Amino acid sequence: MEKWKFGINNNELISLVLTGKKTATTSLLEDSEKFPIIGEESIICYDDGREACIIRTTDVKVMKFNEMTEEYAKLEGEGDLALNYWKKVHYDFFKSIDKDFNDDSKIVFEVFELVSKGGNTHE
Repeated sequence: MEKWKFGINNNELISLVLTGKKTATTSLLEDSEKFPIIGEESIICYDDGREACIIRTTDVKVMKFNEMTEEYAKLEGEGDLALNYWKKVHYDFFKSIDKDFNDDSKIVFEVFELVSKGGNTHE
């Protein structure tokens, strides 16, 4: 099972996953080391490497950055849940990874469900 961390504010975002507020994440298409597959499970790890939880991918969409919707942004569970907040935070982060990033750049939007907390322990 793949282990990974969020690209920024990892431990904070994990707490949103564990409380059920965050049920989606977004990455750059060209930066996706492993493309998410519906039904596949993975382990999200804390900054110190401990396993935080296991999630299962339930949906995957590839779209241009400027095609993100308010509905999808809310699934990310971050900030005030507004699309404007999502765009600002993600644009700045993606631009730090890819200096050529722009509104037409492709992103991978992954929806997931929490399977268990604490990594290998199935609760």
